[in-house]
Formats: sequence, structure tokens, C-alpha cells
Amino acid sequence: MRKLNQYAGWLAFATCVISLLMLRFVPPVLTGWTDVVVAPGQTLWSLAEKCPANPWDVVHAIAAHNHISPDEPLQPGEVLEVPTKASPFWTRLVFSFEGGNHA
Repeated sequence: MRKLNQYAGWLAFATCVISLLMLRFVPPVLTGWTDVVVAPGQTLWSLAEKCPANPWDVVHAIAAHNHISPDEPLQPGEVLEVPTKASPFWTRLVFSFEGGNHA
């Protein structure tokens, strides 16, 4: 029985460590979308690098938000919405209660 408790403890510890490591791979919440006019030579990658998040995640978010392919070349003068802020994943874990009396 003692050996079983020891294994259960190690299993719980390993589960916590793996869970915390996996949270690193959750993409941030991108907010503050603003219109940007594409200049000659700009790419989705160069636009994504201006947002404080992993550019790969931002490129794919911009493409999805603007209904374009991430590989599609941009045209000068094209208007795209791009994010300006990135919130960490844990902001999605916060619950808020709005409204009146919750008694």
C-alpha cells in the first residue's frame, strides 16, 4: 500500500508538471485590432512582428481574421486588420460575474 501511495504522489506531480509545460503552447488572446494599409514590400510576417506575441501565431490570426491565406502575397494599398496587443492565456481562465444581486 505504501508503494502505491508513493506512485500516486509521483503521478500527481508529473501530471502537474506536464500540464504547466503544455500551457506554454496555448496561443495568446490577440486584441486591439486596427486597420493597417499595406506598404510596398510588407508581408504578413513583417506586420505580425509588431505585435508582442509569437509572429507565427499572429500571422495565422491575421490571415484568419482577414479571410486570406497566410501564404498569399499582400498588395500595396490593401487594408488589413492587425492586432496590437496580446493577452496571456490565463486571462481566458478568469470568470467575471456581471449583473445584479447574486444572493
